[in-house]
Amino acid sequence: MKFILLFVLLISSLSSSAQDIFVPKEIDNAYEKQTRSISGSPGVDYWQNSADYDIDVKINSYSPTLTATARIIYYNNSPFSLDKIVFRTYQDFSKPGKSRDWEVNEKSLSSGMEISKLNINSIDIDLKSKSVSRGGTNLVVKFDTPLNPKSSCDITIVWSFKIPVDFPRMGKYDSTSYMIGHWYPQVSVFDDIDGWDMIDYRGQVEYYNDFNNFKVKITTDRPNMCVWATGVLQNSADILNENYLKMYNVALKGQDFFEVDCSELDADNQLTKNNGNNVWYFKAENVPDFAFAMSDHYKWKMKNVNSGRVNLHAAFRPNALAYNKYDVFSIAEKFIEFMGKTYPGVQYPYPSMTVFNGEGGMEFPMIINDDDTETWESTVYLTSHEMSHTFFPFYMGINERKYAWMDEGWAVFLPQEFQSAMNINAPADSNRDTNRIDSRAYNVRAYLRTAGTFYDIPMLSISNQIRSPSYRLNAYNKAALVYDILKDMIGEEVFKGFLKEYIKIWNGKHPTPYDFFNLFNTYSKNNYNWFWKKWFMEFGTTDLGITEVNQNDDNTLNFVVTNKGGLPVPAEISITDKNGKNIVIKKSATIWANTKSISISEKLTGKVSVIILGSKYIPDLNLKDNEYSSK
Repeated sequence: MKFILLFVLLISSLSSSAQDIFVPKEIDNAYEKQTRSISGSPGVDYWQNSADYDIDVKINSYSPTLTATARIIYYNNSPFSLDKIVFRTYQDFSKPGKSRDWEVNEKSLSSGMEISKLNINSIDIDLKSKSVSRGGTNLVVKFDTPLNPKSSCDITIVWSFKIPVDFPRMGKYDSTSYMIGHWYPQVSVFDDIDGWDMIDYRGQVEYYNDFNNFKVKITTDRPNMCVWATGVLQNSADILNENYLKMYNVALKGQDFFEVDCSELDADNQLTKNNGNNVWYFKAENVPDFAFAMSDHYKWKMKNVNSGRVNLHAAFRPNALAYNKYDVFSIAEKFIEFMGKTYPGVQYPYPSMTVFNGEGGMEFPMIINDDDTETWESTVYLTSHEMSHTFFPFYMGINERKYAWMDEGWAVFLPQEFQSAMNINAPADSNRDTNRIDSRAYNVRAYLRTAGTFYDIPMLSISNQIRSPSYRLNAYNKAALVYDILKDMIGEEVFKGFLKEYIKIWNGKHPTPYDFFNLFNTYSKNNYNWFWKKWFMEFGTTDLGITEVNQNDDNTLNFVVTNKGGLPVPAEISITDKNGKNIVIKKSATIWANTKSISISEKLTGKVSVIILGSKYIPDLNLKDNEYSSK
């Protein structure tokens, strides 16, 4: 009874204090409908839609074009009758005249996704009829008869598109190497916050998907053309020649590596059967997306790792530094272990992971698209950052189209400890990027480049409405800082406990910022609405300063630290007296909950020599008032 009473009082306190911060009406409505709770957990009436995708896709590497047919069973688990269905046609991004967040190579422009057939519940849909609208990257089809709650619809769709060059995050990298993402007509998300997600894909913002099941068959057309994908390969015996199949099966047991250089294979020594005309069949369950990559001349390394939990693959250009010099496979293997043991402290949740050498850096479920890198530190940073997305957004259905900081910020924060430890112990002959050796300090410096400018806007600004540098500042740098500050406020063990609870409760679901805020309050048994308000809803920056310094005859030193920027950050103060004695005072950001200034009093052994405020891990925009020296 005591526990129940305390819990009721806590929830009551959180509920009343929710009015201390701005709460959008969409969130209030969710509380009222009980799809969300003020405790930060899903409400008793939480629901979520899903789909099963069964896709046959063919790649013509001579064109190059993609042609595919899909059967989609879409499940309406909501309490609403749906009068329409929305498909995302990402490849329409490449049509001339479309709105984009950046310029694209003219060679990438095309007619977009060409749909030759759409059938819903055995009825052919006339794509030119008034019941169909197509704008931006959304295809909207109105139902003649609404889709009732707790029912499903059966969809068949046939489409094709030219595989683009320099398309953001996917495309053709050479004559026979591709990363294929954003490639199928994807049923958009219908949720309890916004209804149908109608945000166009313009290049910058990334994921917001439901959790679906995929069966995908990928047909290739060249000898030694290999395919890596979301999910697990189901038919290796139908594809690999006998000697390679034996090596592959040994690697699946974790007994040795499967390693092959396709660029060195010839007609007498082929990796694949049927002169390369094979169907690669993959299955993936309860994942938010499906992507695949292919090449006939990459190096391919695979082994089962992490105590038999994960089939790890690396597929890279033959001359790639990340593969040949920096051993990206080993980096990925170590990071999978780090995620399970340290951050987030949850085992890597999928049966496969592929690090594919394309361009830039982009995450997909169970496969990441990495550029080759010039330095050891960049290889470690890029690989671990993209793999961190395994949890955010893929294990937690983050809407990063609106709240990118809930995803990218974690992908900066989670691997920081791993990156710093790896970088300190870099191989002796590695090219070095000394700026990135200390990842936390690197992020502080990155934040300070834009902090306090007109581009430094509140973090709750909707991600698809802003562009860089504001987007990058909020999504990456400020968000990672916030997580560091929160960890410092409640202690590492409690913070890790919260993170595990957050992942457990919202795995496979769609948390909003307010679910994160409320669950943190609930788990920590404190009301941190003052913190959310300052960091997420108000303008401000990070700037602490020393003022009002004086010392009494008994050597008691008194001074004031003022928060001039408004954003709550930790305070670290080093005091050295004339006798050489040093005192270091550390205070968490909780000191700024109800004040803008704090008084410090410290008994010294002699007259003060110097007071230094700050740390390389605490951002401070103005360092001129961070040091006091006695005359």
